[in-house]
Amino acid sequence: MHFSLRIILLLLLFPTLGFAQSPIETYVKVALENNIALTQKNLSYDKSLAALDEAKATFFPTLALKARYSMARGGRNFEIATGDLVNPIFSNLNLINSIGKATDPTYPDIPEYPSIPNEEVNFLRRTEHETKLQLAFPIFNTAILNNHRIKGNMVQMEKISVAIYKKELIKEVKIGYFNYLKAREGVQLFQNTMDLVNENLRTANSLYRNQKVTIDEVYAAEAQVKEVAQQLAEMQKNQKVAQAYFNFLLNQDYNTAIEVTQPEDLPKSALTVDPAREMAFSNRAEFQQLNYALAATDNKIKLDKGNRLPNLTLVGDYGFQGTEYSFTSEDDFMMGSLVLSWDIFNKQTKHKIQQSKIDREIIEQRKAETRQQIGLQVVSAYYELETTLKSIELAEAQKEAAQKAFRLVNKKYQQGQANLVQFMDSRTRLTNSEQQLIITKYDYQIKLAEFERAVGQ
Repeated sequence: MHFSLRIILLLLLFPTLGFAQSPIETYVKVALENNIALTQKNLSYDKSLAALDEAKATFFPTLALKARYSMARGGRNFEIATGDLVNPIFSNLNLINSIGKATDPTYPDIPEYPSIPNEEVNFLRRTEHETKLQLAFPIFNTAILNNHRIKGNMVQMEKISVAIYKKELIKEVKIGYFNYLKAREGVQLFQNTMDLVNENLRTANSLYRNQKVTIDEVYAAEAQVKEVAQQLAEMQKNQKVAQAYFNFLLNQDYNTAIEVTQPEDLPKSALTVDPAREMAFSNRAEFQQLNYALAATDNKIKLDKGNRLPNLTLVGDYGFQGTEYSFTSEDDFMMGSLVLSWDIFNKQTKHKIQQSKIDREIIEQRKAETRQQIGLQVVSAYYELETTLKSIELAEAQKEAAQKAFRLVNKKYQQGQANLVQFMDSRTRLTNSEQQLIITKYDYQIKLAEFERAVGQ
């Protein structure tokens, strides 16, 4: 095959090779990069990733510094009966010593033992401190595992939420763009109509000067000029609003100029209704999002059921304690603990599990409802698209007929063979048919964008 022929075939097979993107594709790219609402969605996704990292961190041990210094007054006391125990002994000893000293001159001189009171000790020490490092490591805790799984499901849901909004944003950008083109062509139409009615006013004045019409036709022509001017102002307002909204979607200045695509460059759809419904059931991310919601609910049920199981944690402490705030070898201590926590009876757990199961059933019903809604949305969008396409054919035929009729009436009017009422009626029909063609032409592209969104393209 000749080299140049190969190049031509490649360009036919891959029409985007070597060509710049169309304006609408470029604007979609800008919106996906700059749209404020999409940025907020991405921030929500980043937040869910941070929450997942937080859940992962619960698998690792924690090391904490804990310090306490307390001063106490009052409180409960407890008595140590040292006097009651020792005083009888001391009394007997004192008696023995006195007898011994009285009967034996060589008996040693032993001082008399005193009477000792009972000791009263305060339950709270007046000053106390404890400063320690505590290392805690979860050995068995089902809540940590299931919470991590739930966070992972929520991350996927947020990710899909971003993708869904991107699809919605693409649709809104296309609709905004076509609404702008519609308003812009409407302005051009009424600008041309202004030229036409101004020419009609000049013709009416000329006919009046030549005494072929009365002054009331001049007044009627002037009124028609004012009417079209008002319609032109309305179209210009619509164009400004459509331009501002489109630039709002792109997060740029409201009066930024918009590049125009010629109508013949706009796309067409080849899908029929049944394949479109099946494609929607396969493509729409809402189903995948609901599947992750179901998975999160399943993990929530496991989390609630896991509350019936014991939790086992290894804890190690090393620090200092005493009545004085000092850190010496005499004050330090260390302690290792294996902590078991087990709710043997907790009726709340049963009700939590029941609520989670109901939540799952709600999501199942929502999934079935979503399938019906999306199916209906596709069918509705398809037939609206078909109807609009037929309306384009009708509008083109009406415009062609109105143009032919106007050319005949306008020629007769300029020759004084038709009155102003006939001219105005013919001109109004022409303007309305041209406006209707503009509306239906761009409504088709808007319906196409809605159809593509319903299908999930």
